[in-house]
Amino acid sequence: MRTKIFSETFIKEFFSNNFGKNYLHKKKILQNSEEIMCLDILNKMLSIRSNWNNKNFKMILDRQPISYSNYSSVVLEHSSEVLRPDVDKVQNWILKGSSIILNEIEKLTNNLQDTVNDLQELTNGKCQGNLYFSMQSRQAFGPHCDDHDVFAFHFEGEKIWNIYENIEKNPINHPMFKYSAEEREKKAGKIIDQVTLQPGDLLYLPRGQYHDALASKNGAIHIAFGLTYFKPIDLLSLLWEKFIVNEYMRQDIEKNITNENLKNNLKKMSLEISSIINDEQNINLASQCIKNWPYNFKNYSLEEIMSKGKSYTVLNSIKIEKNGNDIFLSNGKDKVLIPNKYVEISKFILDHELFFEEDILNNFKHLPKELILECITNLHKMKVIT
Repeated sequence: MRTKIFSETFIKEFFSNNFGKNYLHKKKILQNSEEIMCLDILNKMLSIRSNWNNKNFKMILDRQPISYSNYSSVVLEHSSEVLRPDVDKVQNWILKGSSIILNEIEKLTNNLQDTVNDLQELTNGKCQGNLYFSMQSRQAFGPHCDDHDVFAFHFEGEKIWNIYENIEKNPINHPMFKYSAEEREKKAGKIIDQVTLQPGDLLYLPRGQYHDALASKNGAIHIAFGLTYFKPIDLLSLLWEKFIVNEYMRQDIEKNITNENLKNNLKKMSLEISSIINDEQNINLASQCIKNWPYNFKNYSLEEIMSKGKSYTVLNSIKIEKNGNDIFLSNGKDKVLIPNKYVEISKFILDHELFFEEDILNNFKHLPKELILECITNLHKMKVIT
């Protein structure tokens, strides 16, 4: 396994000793942390006000949320009035000691996306990043745990994290795990460790680990990358349609059923469920969904597209048909025989919705360039490609 952030030695030790089990503080794991996030990057990010709204821009002062209306103002955008964070109001709240929380920032820069992709490659989890900007000795949250693994990377200032003795067993995003502040304080237990994070440091917290943090210097910045993984309850959601098409699962249960009959019904139900989840096709479906569980983050690369030269779009109504030893282009009504010298190239082209001339040339290096370009030209004249 290769990532930009983590060495093979770290990965081996992490999975042996920490992943899903124990918290880990790793100093200076990000060698160029200022390229991912720093005050300058944060200022520029905050200044693009169209990025921010009441869902992803939060402010908290001494554990109490501040109403969005208290740090936003109405601006005119595309002939519509919208509420955006107000620079002066936000900075006044910061002067009072308020923290800023920016949710779901993982797509805002290429370096953030690269970090997310590394974490997803490492864990096969879905990753989301929240940024925390904190002032000295002012706390946003008391003791709490998260319903996902946390990889907290530190970028500016300094922050002290308290690690508590207790771990909530497999919490998920559900009301039964939404505890009050008083309940979280009791559930956390005693502090067992204090970790000081500085720029470049990583703190890994497994799901359910109780913790809190307090900046010891003004302007502390960290990003908490949350990783969620595929669970058995996700499998139930995935196979829900399979339960619906099962006739027994749609069957009515009689009104005055006895306990004995209900036991028989539940036994039958368990057999039907077992049949569904052990079906080879459904197992393959689940396996593919687990592999594809992480988000697919992609960056634009316009330079690469430009460097590839001329592109062509393939008409989707044209298909390849075979009759004996002859190969034809067909639109469903008419057919045109493909000369043998063009068959290999034509098959490749019609397997794509769009292709670059450079890709065709690279794929058929064993054929003369003149022959390939001749085939492309003829397909273009016939309007098979445009």
